[in-house]
Amino acid sequence: MPHEKDFFVSNQFSESDLEILLNFQKIKNSKKIKDIISRKPEMENENQFLLDVAKNLTFNKNKLFRKRDDANSELINLWLSLIEKKSLNTYLKGNTKVFTDLDFENLGIIASLSRDVQSIHYISRILKEEYGIILIIEKSFKGMKLEGCTFCLPNKTPVIGLSLRYSRYDYFWFTLMHELSHIALHYDKLDTPILDDLDIDTETDVEIEANRAAADSLIPREANRAVFRTFNEPDSLISVCERFNIHPIIAAGAVRNKHKNYVIFSSLVNSIDVRRELGFNE
Repeated sequence: MPHEKDFFVSNQFSESDLEILLNFQKIKNSKKIKDIISRKPEMENENQFLLDVAKNLTFNKNKLFRKRDDANSELINLWLSLIEKKSLNTYLKGNTKVFTDLDFENLGIIASLSRDVQSIHYISRILKEEYGIILIIEKSFKGMKLEGCTFCLPNKTPVIGLSLRYSRYDYFWFTLMHELSHIALHYDKLDTPILDDLDIDTETDVEIEANRAAADSLIPREANRAVFRTFNEPDSLISVCERFNIHPIIAAGAVRNKHKNYVIFSSLVNSIDVRRELGFNE
């Protein structure tokens, strides 16, 4: 008879344990390993960091809301796994307000911060401390076709990830407002990540609604006609922006997208490099 304190020890791994170990080794052998390690928090153990990423990589595989069946999917899953790890670390550090709701008035208030270019340096703090939303900016992997993502942590805290795929100020703000619009409109869907490649025209209700809410928050509807008539007329655009209190780069980007003409206002929209402003090296 075994002693009552004896216990059975199994050396068998579960299927998910084995997959985590395989993903860990896959990351270690990846051509992007130096890039991945460069994203590690300074004081964190390298192997623990990679193991946590491997765990997220494993559990994300079957739950992605939108992804294309190509090599890009692996990069997206890796990037999303980094966002999940860093968002949890951010939450555990404290000072995150309990999320209750995000309405259209809130969207307008947040969008108004775009009038100050310095807002890109403090928007993460505002979202965390005043709205209960965690924003993680994690530079895109080379070849990854994704602007952003939105999902909830297990405790229902909403998270936004931005990739800075494009470094323009107007694109930063439209992507951010698009993801915030998902939280305002589709919070009940965020147990599964919503992944956004905004270069793809979509006809899904979820994306159409988020696009419309983002556009309306940045440029009020009463300003639309005046803004979109300023086709390649910088002086007129600036005058309209002063009247409606809109940042000229935001308006210029909207005009370019409306007319599908990405030559007009080029010097204006390229005058701010968000990656450089935030200290992300190419």
